[in-house]
This record gives sequence, C-alpha cells and structure tokens, in this order.
Amino acid sequence: MSTSTPPTSAQTHLFEGQPDSRQGDAKTQTSRFRSRYRALTPPEISLHDALKTKAQELESLMEQVPTGRYRSLAFTALEESVMWAVKQLTS
Repeated sequence: MSTSTPPTSAQTHLFEGQPDSRQGDAKTQTSRFRSRYRALTPPEISLHDALKTKAQELESLMEQVPTGRYRSLAFTALEESVMWAVKQLTS
C-alpha cells in the first residue's frame, strides 16, 4: 500500500522564487553526492512536475495489482526510475 499523497499547491511550486540553501546560483559540479543543486528553469520545473505526476498515476494503477513480492519490486523500480530521471534533470 502506498503512503504517498498528491502534492499540494505549495509543494507543486516549491522551486518558485529565490533559491533555498540547497540551490546554488552558479553551475554546480556534478557529483554522486551533491550537497547543492542548481535552480531549475521554468521548462525544467514543468518537466519535473510532469514526471512526478505520471509516476503517481502509474503508482495508482499498480496499486490494483495483488500484493506480493513482484508488486513490491515494481514499486521499487518505479521509485528508482523517477529518482534517476530527476537526478539527471537537476545535474
């Protein structure tokens, strides 16, 4: 069973305005363990939000599959694929 909740409007537009302490204003060095991220452009924010929305749609559909090991692996793979896509987007 998933415990995720749909993003609120405050969460959806988290990156609007001034960068927070995790975002740099200059090009950040790509690293496996980045401590700072660059601020995303409006098209990148849109892509980020679309990726997360589609993943939530797929998650909802997958919740209809009977509970079991393979379903758990499917959820893990979905989480991992979104993580990698967002990591590339923010690099």
